[in-house]
Amino acid sequence: MRQNTKKDEAALPGYGDYSFKEDDTYRCVTLVLPNRLLQALTEERLAAEALKAQEEQNLRQSKAADESSPSAFFKPRSALGANELDPDRESKDLEQAAVESTRSAETGEFVVVHEVLEPLKLIKDLKSRTPDREIHKRNELLYKQIKARGHLRALAQPVVDLQGFEHLRKAFPHFSPVLDLVRDQYAFAELTGKAFHIPPILLAGDPGIGKTRFSQELAQALGTVMRRLPFDNGQSGVSLLGSDKNWANTTYGSVFELVVLGEYANPVILLDEIDKASKRPEGDPLASLHSLLEPVTSHRVRDISVDFEFNASRVIWIATANELERIPQSLRSRFQEFWIEQPSGAQALQMAEVVAQEVHQEMNLPGFQPPALPLVRYIAHLSAREQIQALKRAYAAARVDGRHQIALADLPEQVRRDASEFAGEDVPPAGLLH
Repeated sequence: MRQNTKKDEAALPGYGDYSFKEDDTYRCVTLVLPNRLLQALTEERLAAEALKAQEEQNLRQSKAADESSPSAFFKPRSALGANELDPDRESKDLEQAAVESTRSAETGEFVVVHEVLEPLKLIKDLKSRTPDREIHKRNELLYKQIKARGHLRALAQPVVDLQGFEHLRKAFPHFSPVLDLVRDQYAFAELTGKAFHIPPILLAGDPGIGKTRFSQELAQALGTVMRRLPFDNGQSGVSLLGSDKNWANTTYGSVFELVVLGEYANPVILLDEIDKASKRPEGDPLASLHSLLEPVTSHRVRDISVDFEFNASRVIWIATANELERIPQSLRSRFQEFWIEQPSGAQALQMAEVVAQEVHQEMNLPGFQPPALPLVRYIAHLSAREQIQALKRAYAAARVDGRHQIALADLPEQVRRDASEFAGEDVPPAGLLH
């Protein structure tokens, strides 16, 4: 291939000829191209020639090393680019790092989440498996992240004791059966010295009863992180264990991200509204849960995007639903099911008191008095999110007015109108409860 250096008199200003040999039939093909494109093609040709020359030189050096080797069993290292990772060298690094991390983890609660050499799959023979440079970059970056973290992950420990779980019971009295399970599992772990673990939980009930907020508060009490995966918006099962690696936009799943790339072996994964999951052309969004929720198979699951096998047995699964009959029985059987009722009037008032205390602590205004019980009663029929918003606005209004306690006038207009409907009642009427 060559660029025509002879100036074509017929060429327009800003254009030039580009000649190249197409095949054995035609001697030369000449194209009239813009000068900017001519320059780019020339640079590309020079870069290709330099790369080819470098590869030929590497090949010659490799053959020379093979011929001069003193041992017939010696296999020279394949030619690598300046920034390429050598699997043989990386294997030794991984094994050495595993020894050191195991020694340092002897005093804590840690879990092996993947085999020591499993990360090598990300970089070994990568060029022969796919020509996609973006996949090469992604896998090399993932490999470096996983190598830095090692093969062990910490087991998050509850940050509250049994009394702390009772505080959750006060904040979510209608979730008492769920908290009984958590308390019993915690007590069992304390009694036997085994790791604390919660079986998969399915929270079913009407919308707006606080299933998502309860899951968030529970994750905080357990000292771990939580990831919410909504299934009401076409969420696909590939978000759990990755998408097909043959897709152009293949990506690893949420479980791999949380366990292998994350800090803890036992994050909380909230499967929100799984009864609304619908099948998609790429597969059943719930199919991967059958292996992820099973204690035996969850020890060895595979992310199909990166072909990485890891241990997901310590993940804490919480699912929510409104209609249980829409969930396959084969999946329901893997959960501990709880039907959550709407809170009673007394329970709603108790929950509102907890929210008011938490907002007061968060505002942290010196000299400011906590909300009076009658005012808390006026917002008890709202959702927790609405209660928080209403109280924060009331605090701001009182502060602007120079007062040190909120009044009914500081609450939203709708709350004031509702207040007149149950004035004198000890608890809000059932018709006002969310």
